Amino acid sequence: MSEPEPPPEAECTSYAIDIRPKFIEEDVEHMRDQVGMDLDDYSTVKDNADLILTRLKDPNDPMPPPPRGPWPQAWITCFEQWIKNGKQP
Repeated sequence: MSEPEPPPEAECTSYAIDIRPKFIEEDVEHMRDQVGMDLDDYSTVKDNADLILTRLKDPNDPMPPPPRGPWPQAWITCFEQWIKNGKQP
């Protein structure tokens, strides 16, 4: 199965539409329990976007953790674009 192409920059602008759906419930629960970060909360993700991006890109400390494994590169690119486009809700 090939990785989907990342959407154009203009399409990765919304936390609710583009970012939140990428966090499955296990991701939300894990981050809430392990580090106290609520990925279900826009303000938390917005305020911690750079840290989240670093974790998404780190092969030695992947986010999300196993067994799900790391995000596809297209999703990471979308997250980066969301940051560059102003981290809109």
